[in-house]
Amino acid sequence: MGVFDRARGRMATRGGRDREALVQAGKAALAAVLALLLLRWAGREDSDQAFLAPFAAVLTVTCTVRRAWWGAARQAAMVPVGVLLAYAAGRWLPIEVGLAAVVVAGLLVGRWRMLGDDGWWIAITALLLLLNGAAWHPLELATWVLFSVGGSVLGAVVNTVVLPPLHLQDARVAVDALATEIAARFRETAEGVRAGWNAEDAASWAAQARGVRVAVHRASDAVWMGRESVRWNPRRRHIGSVDTPLAEPTTVQRLDRAAERAVHVTAQLGDLAEPDDRAPDPVLADQIDRLADAVDVLRERSTGDPPEPDTYLQDVRAGPADEPAHVRSACLVVIADALGDLGRPL
Repeated sequence: MGVFDRARGRMATRGGRDREALVQAGKAALAAVLALLLLRWAGREDSDQAFLAPFAAVLTVTCTVRRAWWGAARQAAMVPVGVLLAYAAGRWLPIEVGLAAVVVAGLLVGRWRMLGDDGWWIAITALLLLLNGAAWHPLELATWVLFSVGGSVLGAVVNTVVLPPLHLQDARVAVDALATEIAARFRETAEGVRAGWNAEDAASWAAQARGVRVAVHRASDAVWMGRESVRWNPRRRHIGSVDTPLAEPTTVQRLDRAAERAVHVTAQLGDLAEPDDRAPDPVLADQIDRLADAVDVLRERSTGDPPEPDTYLQDVRAGPADEPAHVRSACLVVIADALGDLGRPL
């Protein structure tokens, strides 16, 4: 059942991403067409720099509203700097020296952290202006700035007004898949403990528990993108209807801690199985099953009620007298801590 749930989660996530990609592609096309229509309305369709408006508009239609406006703001900062570099180089330096100068200066200025990964566009802008001869014509330089910045703003407006992107559903699916996988790992371990286990069994459970870390990173990235897509997003009513505590970073953090405790528990089970195979331990298996139930409670967005501390103490003292009591006790304490963490209200 766990495999089916994970496959269904991946299919749902992929379907959502495919739809989002289609919507974003359509919005980028719309932004390009609107830029061209505005150029035609202004009578600048035949300008040598006319391509800049639809080009910049398409680049600004990104995966979140906030990123789109940050992209437009960076364009408004980078393009004038590149234009000024090109103008200065074209006015006072030979073309060969000017090319080298604008590339070096543009790349160095573009390292400013506020420009993010797009700072290299300063050097590219200055380089293109020198190579196409526009650096010697102030009117063409002004047109370059106007079309670039105007196209970026248009793209950001389209991205904000027309179905602004929201990734909360992807976050919820990713966290749901993570919780399902963690619960499945706990139940598989509990089943083995209830039937009796050896060191090889424990090593296999530990390897599977460590493999959950991939799903943790995937869910963490999805939740971060989901939170990012909410910022500056005008779809407040829709956000309120689809947002849940399951898509919160704190939920992933709690599941991450549960996954790491699964690794610790399986390692301790391996210690218990050395050097001899372990007999069935239904008390310990029941506690591990309770961990799986606690994860399910969290996945179903319920507050859950953690077991009483007295139950932990009774369980720690339970078990055959000839076993290494300190290892088993440590295992139960880890389980108790995990249950307390998972049972806290969301």
